[in-house]
Amino acid sequence: MSATTINQTKKLPRRTKVTNTANSTPADFTPRIVVIEGPSGAGKDTIVKELINRYPDRFAKLVSVATRAMRPYESEGNPYHFVDNATFDQMVASGDIFEFTVRHGEKRGMSEKYITDLFAQHKIPLKDCDLVGVRALKSRFNHVTTIFITADKAEIARRLHGRGDDPADITRRLADYDRCVLDAPYYDHVINNENLQKTIDKILAIIYNDNYGKQ
Repeated sequence: MSATTINQTKKLPRRTKVTNTANSTPADFTPRIVVIEGPSGAGKDTIVKELINRYPDRFAKLVSVATRAMRPYESEGNPYHFVDNATFDQMVASGDIFEFTVRHGEKRGMSEKYITDLFAQHKIPLKDCDLVGVRALKSRFNHVTTIFITADKAEIARRLHGRGDDPADITRRLADYDRCVLDAPYYDHVINNENLQKTIDKILAIIYNDNYGKQ
């Protein structure tokens, strides 16, 4: 049986106000969010990890809130902020969680508190999310830059086979590729990830030199 997924975005009467500067020093830090999305195998997870590893004082991964049980190899904040259903519902009611999905009875959503906590540390949150999440972020925050990472389908197939993914899973992911790339025109920027270093350079140029994306 297919999963039931519910997307909900909480409409709010305000947006988080920020000033506009490309200077990354704490004194002049501008709160902003960078969305990095793309099909499986295009390299978006590697790019996010690389940005954080190279610039831990500038970037951090934006972690969602989830109600599912924590697995033995997981911990708080990795890969989710784990809460029970009652706490999640309270966060929604208060307006803290402003977009969420329900899948197999489990909830997952974005929290403003965790975003502003990263802002307080003078860090730029990096997030992968679909267009529903993008719209929710742009309705809540003034400066959200969205970047779609793509790669040639044959190259993606090579990468997936190279990392030893299950053949059936590879087939599914390649089928998802065709659907996923249809969303690319709705992102502010599209980067073909042929070379990791060049992709990182392009992303940094976008963040610091392009007025933080189209508003």
